[in-house]
Amino acid sequence: MEKAAQFNFQHRLFKIEGGFFRRDSLTGEPVYNLPSDDLKVVLPINALRTEFRIEGDHPDAPLIDLVGQALKHVREVHPGDSIPNEVLDGSASWSIEPRHYKRARMRIDVQLASWISGDEQVLVDDDLLEQVADDPKTKEKLDKAIVRLGEEIGGGADATLSPTDRVSQRIEALVRELSYIEALREHFQMLDTIAQKLEKLMKLFKTSRVVKDDISRVKVLFATPDKDIKALCSDMDDHTSEVRSLVLNYENSVSYIRDKRDLLRGYSLEWEHIFDLWRETPIVADENAVRLIRATYQFLSQRYAPVVKWTASGMR
Repeated sequence: MEKAAQFNFQHRLFKIEGGFFRRDSLTGEPVYNLPSDDLKVVLPINALRTEFRIEGDHPDAPLIDLVGQALKHVREVHPGDSIPNEVLDGSASWSIEPRHYKRARMRIDVQLASWISGDEQVLVDDDLLEQVADDPKTKEKLDKAIVRLGEEIGGGADATLSPTDRVSQRIEALVRELSYIEALREHFQMLDTIAQKLEKLMKLFKTSRVVKDDISRVKVLFATPDKDIKALCSDMDDHTSEVRSLVLNYENSVSYIRDKRDLLRGYSLEWEHIFDLWRETPIVADENAVRLIRATYQFLSQRYAPVVKWTASGMR
């Protein structure tokens, strides 16, 4: 059976214009939204299956199963939409800028050149990275690294490619995969910007105890995702710091990079609206800033507030 490439549902429910799937903002579970003049109609995906009998051998059942996976990579799924590449073959369905590819290319080239010299380096400073990557000596070392890896990798099953061509092909593919990590790394620089702006707002509202308390609560909740997202980026750097292993264990390397990419992409979709608010709102002591602080607190509290579990023994 050919794998579906689009969400071409058959049930008449999905013929109602304006319906779409998204994740519930509180539970994170997939729900189906239907247009209505008077009411907000939201159907949890499990209730939808049961109530409309989209189960078993129903032609829409496999597509409903894919909706949850798709919503990890896109904000909404509309009937007729293409199924994201991440679900179909693991590749990314979103685009990056040339600068992201360039940075990933420079990082890999510098790692290869330093590895062949016996002192592998992972550079993160953009200016230094570009300076080293453009050094003619780096180019010479890069060629030697490819030859050395070619000796280890051998010819493989494809006789049309030389060992060095196989290495070059793998490096190019790894650079493409890592380009998405660079794009996400750049995207999450906004976390530092928010932290800096929170400190500025704390000073601007120093005479307002209520607003200062709101900012303090935001800072406490903000610390968790800030730490978690940065840890993902750090783990990514640690895992890709040994370029020889990255190339020789190519399939596992790609799988790992894509897993981290998808986790970070999920965070980026979740945070995008908040990031936009912080970009657009002037940091001055006015009502707009107060609304920004409270919108951020609402966003964070729904996702990162500590969960208190009550037990019978604890209430005695």
